[in-house]
Amino acid sequence: MDQSNSLRRTIEEGGVVYGARASTFSPTVIEVFGELGVDFVWLDFEHMGPSPYDSRLFEDLTRAAEAGNTELFVRLPSGDPPLVRKVLDAGVRNILIPRVDSAEEVREAVEATRFVYDGEPGERGKASGRSSNWGTADEYVQTEDNEVCLGVMIEKTTAVDDLDAILDVPDLGFVFIGPSDLSVQMGHPTNKTHPDVTSQIEAIEDACVAADVPLGGIRNDPQSIADAEQDGYQILRVGGDLSSIEASLGERLTTIRNGN
Repeated sequence: MDQSNSLRRTIEEGGVVYGARASTFSPTVIEVFGELGVDFVWLDFEHMGPSPYDSRLFEDLTRAAEAGNTELFVRLPSGDPPLVRKVLDAGVRNILIPRVDSAEEVREAVEATRFVYDGEPGERGKASGRSSNWGTADEYVQTEDNEVCLGVMIEKTTAVDDLDAILDVPDLGFVFIGPSDLSVQMGHPTNKTHPDVTSQIEAIEDACVAADVPLGGIRNDPQSIADAEQDGYQILRVGGDLSSIEASLGERLTTIRNGN
């Protein structure tokens, strides 16, 4: 398999990547997204989908991403190091850990992705899975450390309290802001536009930009996407398979049934 990671290269060079969610977890949809030019495909194993421990499933998903020339962006249910290592060994390059609380927790997850970490031996194990072409890839160890990218979601007040230390964790790939869960944590469930919530989000954005840690978020219309880029966002999820089907086919059917 191709071990390179275009998403990591782009954000490290200051560029922006655009992604779409594949709620169907379909290899066909992933390949189609890639053919459309989508930079990454978001797979949410925190709230839906099959087991993230299913390596055979990930092998099919990573093949589809490679065929479509796109990257997988996998949200796991936790940063448990054995789970992180297993998903990476199946060929995934980009991992998102939700609901983190502390820099110590983040460091443990990032360290699980590295053979060499912060100048010391890391916690990644030598695998014979797809990421190493079943044990035959040249320069496997160095390539993995150079290409794998792990980020975290800031969506809990505990993480906000420890944000400066989190942003200082070596090799943290990016931060993704979760406004919905943050609104719950702040006592304003689902009210993402509450002044307290928006003020806190702006503070997180400013801290990430100041620390030179790539910032990610969800935006669904061209103007809000442009505004987010102006605010320093480099990773943007801009749609998905189910929402696109609903919008496109729903509008078409309505037009037909209303007599054009």
